[in-house]
Amino acid sequence: MVIREAGLLFRGFTLVKKSYHKSTLGKIDSDLRSGLLTAILNFAESAISKDFVEYFQGKKYVIAFKKNMIKADDSFEPELLISYAIMDKEKRVEKYVQKIVQPLLTLVGQEFISKNSGKNLSEITQFKSFKKNLDQIFGSDTMNIDQKFEGLFY
Repeated sequence: MVIREAGLLFRGFTLVKKSYHKSTLGKIDSDLRSGLLTAILNFAESAISKDFVEYFQGKKYVIAFKKNMIKADDSFEPELLISYAIMDKEKRVEKYVQKIVQPLLTLVGQEFISKNSGKNLSEITQFKSFKKNLDQIFGSDTMNIDQKFEGLFY
């Protein structure tokens, strides 16, 4: 499986997002998409399952999620922080998500929280440098077969 995009959502907004491969044909407003993903997750959690939904599976893509809690400077209580990854759909999705993607998303959330807990999380530009952390965490899981093959020879 190839991870096409990874990022973090907070209060329905994208704090940081890194796209590795294009997954849409047109330009989609990231805040609108973030709000929709957050709303769908909240609905699924309250209406269908008491536990947090780990992933949604479509015809072409899988979106995996990991729930964390972070304290913002303007809040008294920790709030929901969602780490997510969008990847190609292939066989054995559940096993791949549980064994590989969920631990990576856990690491993304932990690193972000350790660096940014207690900060003003509404100032999104301060998180641009965290994209490098996403690159390090996901590493070769963001490469397709051709890119991995090229890396062997160059």
